[in-house]
Amino acid sequence: SLNAAKLSDRNVHVYAVEKNPNAVVTLLAQKEDMWGDKVTVISSDMRQWNPEEKADIIVSELLGSFGDNELSPECLDGVQHLLKETGISIPQSYTSYISPMQSSKLHNDVNECTDKNKHPLAHYETPYVVNLQNIYTLAPTQSLFTFIHPNLDEVIDNRRSEKLNFEIKKNCILHGFAGFFSC
Repeated sequence: SLNAAKLSDRNVHVYAVEKNPNAVVTLLAQKEDMWGDKVTVISSDMRQWNPEEKADIIVSELLGSFGDNELSPECLDGVQHLLKETGISIPQSYTSYISPMQSSKLHNDVNECTDKNKHPLAHYETPYVVNLQNIYTLAPTQSLFTFIHPNLDEVIDNRRSEKLNFEIKKNCILHGFAGFFSC
């Protein structure tokens, strides 16, 4: 934002709103070292912050590997009251996708996980962030959820569930599902 403003010879002010106290310390150090008075660091949950003026742009980096696993929809829906009517959200939309897959390598890696405080099968029900190599996709990828910001629905409801059917044409073992997103 600051580089774009400088290149276009625009005067901007950025509010860096951060809930994590450890990240706030890092932001304050960056403010001191690089940003100066162009950035105000706010230690708050973005959904509870009430600035004096509304924003032209809200930029979020809350997207996780599956598109919504860092509460991005709930947080961005919760801050749209901070956005001017003509304002934009970045990202404006993102879609999560899922596909059934087989991977002996990943299955064996999970099989090696042990934790005496958890049920022996708990690791098979845990989502993992991995580089999807050595996998065989069993059926075409399907879209799961699409999120659009700002959300103009009259009533915003962030409860979501979906039922998808995959036609698997070969005899194989389903080890899990690959999930990812596009933005």
